[in-house]
Amino acid sequence: ISPSPLSLKLDDLGKAIGGKGRAQASWDCFRIGVDPLWFFDESSSQTEPCIDLLSLSDEDGDDANIQSPLQIYTTTAATKETIEHKFETKRRKSNGLGRKAIETIKERFASSNIESTVANLVEVSTSADGTTKLLLRLFDGFEVETVIIPWDDRQRSTLCVSSQVGCRQGCTFCATGKMGKLRSLSSDEILAQVYWAQKACRVRGVYSIDNIVFMGMGEPADNADSVVKAAEIMVDKQLFQLAPRRVTISTVAPTPQAFWDLGSAPVVLAWSVHASRDHVRKKLVPTTRYSMAELRDEGLIPVLNQRSKRMRATMLEFALIEGINDNPEDALDLVEFCQPLLQNVPGIKLVVNLIPWNDIRTPSSPFEGDVALSDFRRPSDDRVLAFQKILTERGILCYIRTTRGDDENSACGQLATKKKKKKQA
Repeated sequence: ISPSPLSLKLDDLGKAIGGKGRAQASWDCFRIGVDPLWFFDESSSQTEPCIDLLSLSDEDGDDANIQSPLQIYTTTAATKETIEHKFETKRRKSNGLGRKAIETIKERFASSNIESTVANLVEVSTSADGTTKLLLRLFDGFEVETVIIPWDDRQRSTLCVSSQVGCRQGCTFCATGKMGKLRSLSSDEILAQVYWAQKACRVRGVYSIDNIVFMGMGEPADNADSVVKAAEIMVDKQLFQLAPRRVTISTVAPTPQAFWDLGSAPVVLAWSVHASRDHVRKKLVPTTRYSMAELRDEGLIPVLNQRSKRMRATMLEFALIEGINDNPEDALDLVEFCQPLLQNVPGIKLVVNLIPWNDIRTPSSPFEGDVALSDFRRPSDDRVLAFQKILTERGILCYIRTTRGDDENSACGQLATKKKKKKQA
């Protein structure tokens, strides 16, 4: 499929459609999840298309099990009139695109309509805590999931995006890893998740997105070119306008080169470590070919050192599984593993995120009854707190990730599309 306007920088889009002003007007739309071909076409309907699945029924608001922040969700009547005031300048709102530019976009880009040619919204599920999962169908029938996580404390949302359909890394505790890799996403397909999420937040009255994490389906390092390009669009001040420190790419780091490939993106790097002891990590990430020391010393440390000090923050992600990697010796080894990072990267802000394992054998998942997961259990709160205490007492900044969306298979490690399309020859 050919590129869509989403993956073009402002100047390139301006050259393609006849001026920077028209490109800015288009991005005023993209940024809030609006199709500019609909909005600026005077002959089109006044009511925004493709929002039926985002509309809330009366039952949604009355469900006694639904907790904040879902209680504040109200479907906004999405019309051209209600959208106009969201534009950055009155000049761009009044100038618009014009008939010639609209026709140029349609002729120049086979994927000019994001909602029908790049990714189509086919299902929306909302958890009791307000976490919303969007299922998007791509042009070839493959499906991918992206998750909106609203936070009451800061009245903003985090978006978890996918970089592939499936994943070839085969992490034994992860639903996506059990799918295998079906294919990588283009930068347009990654950005379409942001587009649809912005639309969902606007229409449903959800807190706006100010944070994006590449922690959905897929391994970013196995699709580095598309991931880096998408990340650049996300933080471009003229495009999606997110702060560089509010976008994070997380990699399992198949090789030391993975950090170099992803490190060129002007965003935060995170490492899905899961175990610092090699024999334990091999059990959790069976595709591992390098030692943890090699990945750290030949990959993460030199990459962080070539970045500006403002961008030397990094996170180590650690999915805790009872009896496998949550023992005191695992915590002590992790403390030692962190020391070269703290000693050899000036100005580093190192954070360890503990993620209590989310069971992927739920009745509504495709892995119910999977015997390969029989030894996996979510650790008790006491074991998680004990693990955290060992790290914090030894000077390692450590947080426990709040589980969100697990009742709808939207939590970390639970993303997997149920309908697999056969790989094409």
